[in-house]
Amino acid sequence: MSNDVSFLELLEVHQWLDQLFLAHQTSLLSLEIDAARECLNRYRMELAQHINDEEQRLIPLYKARTNHVPGGAVELFTGEHEKLKNFLIEFDETLQRLRPRNDLALKHQIIQLFDRQAIFKGLTEHHHAREQNILFPWLDRVTSTAEKISLLAQCDSLTAFQAFSASAKL
Repeated sequence: MSNDVSFLELLEVHQWLDQLFLAHQTSLLSLEIDAARECLNRYRMELAQHINDEEQRLIPLYKARTNHVPGGAVELFTGEHEKLKNFLIEFDETLQRLRPRNDLALKHQIIQLFDRQAIFKGLTEHHHAREQNILFPWLDRVTSTAEKISLLAQCDSLTAFQAFSASAKL
């Protein structure tokens, strides 16, 4: 690998996660509740892995090697992670209460869920931007190429995305 190795590669994981969530919402829009649950569960699993990668590997290094980055306090990243996880618990609980049927009441419940998910998506976009503009560039500044290669290889979410991408191209 060359010197242009960057933690910004993880932005591909963000885009993949966004597509997984969109698949969940598309299923909801089609009133396919079981498929929406499956998509949300896949999204939750992949997001949890990505958060784990960040909190176990990247954020501790960032914390150790940076000092008072404006807008980049560790607590902001971890606090947003916690909020995202709490939203997903709420969405899962809401989906558990929905029953597949094609009536006005179900459509109203889904609209209410979409309204809550709009807030979630706004938080997700804000969080992704914070990582794109602060966490990943700062990690690039404070790590060697060898460290970047090693850390990125340890990111299970990046590995999962790459495997998905490779299988999708077959």
